[in-house]
Amino acid sequence: MDYNLSYPQSEFWLSKKKFVGYVSGVGGGKTFIACLRLLHTKFAYPNVPLMYGAPDYSLIGDIFYPEMEKILSTLPVKYKINYQKNRVVFSRFGHIKCKTLIDPEKLVGFEVGDAVLDEFDTMPTNKALKVWRKMISRIRFKFPDGKLNQLFVTTTPEGFRATYKLFKKEPNPKLHHLIQAKTLDNIENLPEDYIESLAASYPNELLQAYLNGIFINLTSGTVYYVYNRELHDTDETAKPGDALHIGCDFNVNKQAAIVFVYRGEWPYMVDEFIDLRDTPDMVVAIKERYPGYKVFMYPDATGSHRSSRSASVSDTDIAIIKDAGFIVKKKKSNPLIKDRVNSVNGLLMNAKGEVRLRVNSTKCPKMVESLEQQVYDKNGQPEKEGDLEHRNDGMGYFVWYQHPLKKRSQIVSRYNQ
Repeated sequence: MDYNLSYPQSEFWLSKKKFVGYVSGVGGGKTFIACLRLLHTKFAYPNVPLMYGAPDYSLIGDIFYPEMEKILSTLPVKYKINYQKNRVVFSRFGHIKCKTLIDPEKLVGFEVGDAVLDEFDTMPTNKALKVWRKMISRIRFKFPDGKLNQLFVTTTPEGFRATYKLFKKEPNPKLHHLIQAKTLDNIENLPEDYIESLAASYPNELLQAYLNGIFINLTSGTVYYVYNRELHDTDETAKPGDALHIGCDFNVNKQAAIVFVYRGEWPYMVDEFIDLRDTPDMVVAIKERYPGYKVFMYPDATGSHRSSRSASVSDTDIAIIKDAGFIVKKKKSNPLIKDRVNSVNGLLMNAKGEVRLRVNSTKCPKMVESLEQQVYDKNGQPEKEGDLEHRNDGMGYFVWYQHPLKKRSQIVSRYNQ
């Protein structure tokens, strides 16, 4: 295999340490070099099982399989992807198994030679460290020539999380090798407007971490640190003929629905329904205040599985709002909490200093309170105490659906063929 690797990628490729961490800015080619390293080992040791792990199966399908297919399409190797068994199968070289890391307790009953843990820091720190401990005991399949078993971590920096603890704070120099790569290291293989498009979407602190592959505290202080009451204020309200876009979070007696309208291509927060009893109450309140308006609802995706009404009522929350004539906009699952938070902060102000979300502080006093006061807890997650969480969650479901950050599955490295 002959590829034009960046210096950090070459360092990863050549590393002989037992534990190798590759922390990269977005577009830094981390999944590509991880795939390349796995393939090189697989072709050299066809009878040795290898593993690729990711936090969930969607990342395996969206990132790993496409990257593998890109590389393998340039090689004279017969292969197929077995989606049911979650593995890449070769005609003469065995297979590479894929496993989700979502439940560390299920990482048992197998052994491999080497393994890659991709997007490692997108998991909560405690869970990631459990995965790490489990995988150390899994990489024990003996190589025929005595090659060292290796465990690789590839990730974007997500603050001072598991990768920082393992490779930066408490590393063993004899075992650990940390490589930090910038997006610019791989710029020759990226579109010309790549960095500019990131700056237009990401808040500045996150952009600096993602471009430079460095550890920055992204989970301290106020969650929506970009929000400024005066800077983001507007007197816009919903007017007859407007379509209402409402993000909502389902909670008994804490139901929250946040109303947005569009002026041009950007949203304005113009009203709030806070601390309603349940979903039927929310529907009635919206219809009474905005009779005849076209309503798009952006709910908590888990609302299709349960109801905020009495346990004896079988209707789900989402079925209730559909029956009310509202148009439901939702994905199959909720986004990662940090991605939802970052998408809101990026809309409030991106790295270019552009404000694209305005808030009517007079009409939305509780939302202003939530934006200003929600902080991170000791685990680096948005604080769940009090009522602030539900309001911000409702807002975030709308923002994530309509204005998400560029997904990691879309940030796939390119390479010279």
